[in-house]
Parts: sequence; C-alpha cells; structure tokens
Amino acid sequence: MGRIKIELSKKKLYTLYYVQNKPPHLIGKMFGCSFSTITNRLKEYGIPLKTPASARMKYKKYDFSGDLIEKSYLIGFRLGDLAVSKTNPSAETVVVRLHTTHDVQIDLFKNLFKKYGQVSLSKSSTNPSTNLNAFLNKSFEFLLPKWDLVEEWIIQDEKYFCSFAAGYIDAEGTFGIYQERARFKVDSYDKEILFQIHVWLDKNNIINKFFRVAKKGDYVRYGDYHFKKDVWRVNVNDANSLLEFINLINPYIKHKKRRKDLEKNLKNIARRKLKGSIR
Repeated sequence: MGRIKIELSKKKLYTLYYVQNKPPHLIGKMFGCSFSTITNRLKEYGIPLKTPASARMKYKKYDFSGDLIEKSYLIGFRLGDLAVSKTNPSAETVVVRLHTTHDVQIDLFKNLFKKYGQVSLSKSSTNPSTNLNAFLNKSFEFLLPKWDLVEEWIIQDEKYFCSFAAGYIDAEGTFGIYQERARFKVDSYDKEILFQIHVWLDKNNIINKFFRVAKKGDYVRYGDYHFKKDVWRVNVNDANSLLEFINLINPYIKHKKRRKDLEKNLKNIARRKLKGSIR
C-alpha cells in the first residue's frame, strides 16, 4: 500500500511549525497522520527542523532590531543594572535579569524587552523587591559581556555614546536639587566606564569632575554593608554645563523618574537665570 498523501501546503506547514510553534506530533494529530509524516514533509519542503533547544521554547522570540542607537542604550543599561547569562555556551536563550524595588525600573525593563521575548516577574516573599527575567534569542548575545569599558564603536560616534550614557545613567545616575541648585552625579564601581564618560564630557566642553568617593571596605551605615570595591563618581554642578549636558542626553533618556528629575533641573536653572544668579 502506498503512503497516505495529506493536503498540507508549505505555507500552512511553516505557519503551524514556526509561527504558531506547534510540534510535529500535534500537527500530525490535526491532519490524522504520524509525527514522522510531518517531519518528512518538513524535509521535502526544505523547512529546517528545529534544534532540540528551540523546539522546547514555549514562547516566540524575535531578533534584535539591529539599530545601533538602541544597542548602545541597552549595553549602557546592562552594564549599569542588569545580569545577563546563558545556561550553557550552546544554549539558544539569553536570559536578562533585573532585581529592583522600584516600579519605574520594572516598567522600563518591560518596555525594553517585551517586544523581543517573554518577560516574567516574581515578587519576593521576604522583602518588597521584584525579580524580572527576559528570555531572548541569540541575537542578544552582545549583552553577555560585563566589561568595565566602553566599546570603541560607541566611543567613535557621538549619538551612540549619548545613547550609551543615557542607558548607564538610567541605571545608575541621579539628577537632583541640592542646596537649591540643580546637579547631576553618577556613582559606580566601574572606574573605566566613568572615566570614559568624563572624557566624553570634557570633549564636549562640559565642566565635570571625576574622582573616588569611597574606598573598598568602607562601611555604609544606611545599608549596613561594606563597599566591595572603590566607588567612583562623575558629577556636573556648573549650571551652564549641566544645561549643555541635559541637551545632549535628553533625547535618549527613557527612565520616567530620570526624565522628571531632569525637567526639575531645567526649571531650576531657568529660574536662577531669571534671578540673575547665573549667566
């Protein structure tokens, strides 16, 4: 007896297998045939069979857009606040993790990654923190390295560096009003990254300072812990320089609180200019 011929077009099979992510045995049940019949039809049509890892994926993952401004931002945000890993070198899933107590950080994380893959959220039972995981495909392997440096392709392009700095500042930076004056600072263990931000500010004629604010082992009373490394700071206190800095970075900031605080800085500078306390 000859093989039973099923009516299943290449387009329909591709949609079921790749778009709807249905495994061959379920497709076989839909058409009253076996698992092997479906896998043979996939081969006949030249549709690549999924690897075991990709076949186990429950949720659809989408490739990174390739936009270098977005990539620069994500790298900056990752180096400032995210943990990124794969379960093993050959794994096809890149897991991005965030541990936070701030709702605005949760919203930002979701907005950055939900268009590319599943984002899961779990609340801690012992404290008010939230753990978030984004499950992405291999096109996000560029987020794996945790380097204390800014990559050369970012340094060489002003827009890329602005976007990188915005991502890092959304993770680690602060715009505030202190002694009735607008100020900016970013504190971090990442000495080389902060030094590169300092050099970039200098290049743009923005008055800033780069210095160590704490030593490894120093005790932090409000958090009851000791610093694991030296802590470094870049700050901008001069009003006109802060205005220039905000104009550079404003188009790239995504964090809602950073944006609100940044606007408060602008209003503070405008008010002081009207009073004539600064020129």
